[in-house]
Amino acid sequence: MALASTSLQQFRIIVESAFGATPVAGNPFNLRMTSQALNFAFQTQTSQEIRSDRQITDLVQVGASSSGAINFELSYNEFDPLIEAALQGTWAPYGTAGVGATFTANFTATTITAAVAPTGGSAFTTLAKGQWFKLTAPSHANDGMYFQVSKSVAPTSTIVTVETATPLAVGTTVLLCKLSSSRLVNGVTQRSFSQEVQFSDIGQFFNYRGMVASKLSLNFASGAIVTGSFDMMGKDAVRGIATALPGSPIASQAFDVMNAVSGVGQVMEGGALLTGTFIKSMKLSVDNKLRGQTAIGVLGNAGIGSGTVAINGDIEVYLADGTMYDKFRNNTATSLSVRTVDGAGNGYIFQLPKVKYGDAKVNAGGMDNDVMLSMPFTALMDNTLTNQTILIDRVGVAAVR
Repeated sequence: MALASTSLQQFRIIVESAFGATPVAGNPFNLRMTSQALNFAFQTQTSQEIRSDRQITDLVQVGASSSGAINFELSYNEFDPLIEAALQGTWAPYGTAGVGATFTANFTATTITAAVAPTGGSAFTTLAKGQWFKLTAPSHANDGMYFQVSKSVAPTSTIVTVETATPLAVGTTVLLCKLSSSRLVNGVTQRSFSQEVQFSDIGQFFNYRGMVASKLSLNFASGAIVTGSFDMMGKDAVRGIATALPGSPIASQAFDVMNAVSGVGQVMEGGALLTGTFIKSMKLSVDNKLRGQTAIGVLGNAGIGSGTVAINGDIEVYLADGTMYDKFRNNTATSLSVRTVDGAGNGYIFQLPKVKYGDAKVNAGGMDNDVMLSMPFTALMDNTLTNQTILIDRVGVAAVR
């Protein structure tokens, strides 16, 4: 008799068009993961009948719900549907699938000028102020580098002005240049998924329906792979000996996982590169404050309600001076931005345009240790430029998910 092994499981998802209803057409995505803890649970109530023989007559199912976490190591493009769902926004790709058309360019320290204006989805004017992009400029110093569109000067049909914190190398008549970028911001579009776990060694399939992304967590730590998790909340689950999903599964992406040593760069605090100290670790959490909605005649949640999006985190830095501590002490709003990419330069820039620190703990753990400054933070709506709380810019090769 075979017993299920964790090494022989496969996790896959498909977007639902109606909450809790697994689609009958389409192709699900296989997803990489490090572990999953999905669960279908019943809420029960013990009969309160009083009997002279002191016995209990029944245990009644009065409710049900599915929930749990999917844990992962961050890799490019693999988890984009769930990241999109966690922000309740929609990826807005530049060009085609996030990669623009080629053009000939002249570079100054702060501008990219196209000899001929790109058109359609590749038009410079489709880029937002403050948006990050990756620049391809073959055989030039700017090739493969990351730049941020000016926060004050909007792109024109032929010119992209960049932030002074991300200067360009000067060049003229550089051929076959192109930009890559896609933007995702927090929104109000709730998506649900059917999420299936297959245990191939015992021929069992568990389909969790109506699964909504409740929380996204990301962990950046020195000397470690960038890890994360999606907490899900849903309607119910069913078990079968064959897949409940339609179509043919789309294979997982083959991009390398990202790490916090060579993969994380250009951490910006207050709009400038963080200098004078170093980050030991950073945590970021997006919580949609979901709630299950129950109803008479429905076993499982009839719906999932979304609450206020809460974006929080914690940054731990080596104590070098009092600059960041004073921002906490004076309740000064600042900003945070962190870029994480794989070995081929594909990745994401996470931007929190308005942040306030809620605490500043100076930790001196003991003899022969470094003094650390731990600063939990809350991201707030930026009402000066973006009117958003979090922005994610995806940079790299064309996205397929």
